[in-house]
Amino acid sequence: MKLNKLVLLFLLALLPMAIFAHAPKKLVLSYDKETCNLIVSVQHPVKDVQDHYIESLTVKVNGEIVKTLDYTFQSSRENHEVKIELHDLEPGTKVEVKAVCNKLGSKSGSLTIE
Repeated sequence: MKLNKLVLLFLLALLPMAIFAHAPKKLVLSYDKETCNLIVSVQHPVKDVQDHYIESLTVKVNGEIVKTLDYTFQSSRENHEVKIELHDLEPGTKVEVKAVCNKLGSKSGSLTIE
């Protein structure tokens, strides 16, 4: 009986976090060959960009981590958009990005260079 009450209390304590926190909704990648920029757009609507934001982006090229970027705020209330300089990406190269929310969850996306 005491265990059930403890579990219930624990779940109720997590409820406010679950209501106000959410994972990124969508991650879109594109690559500009002229500028060698990977453009990352993470759809993550928030009320306060300094309290709830995309905390990190991890970039892999052909399965190997090449960059990890950490943030303390989000670039806008709707999205987190960044340009990441990546040189020498040949056709067929696979680029993967994982975006992590500072409150809850993550979203990943990939792009094969043409």
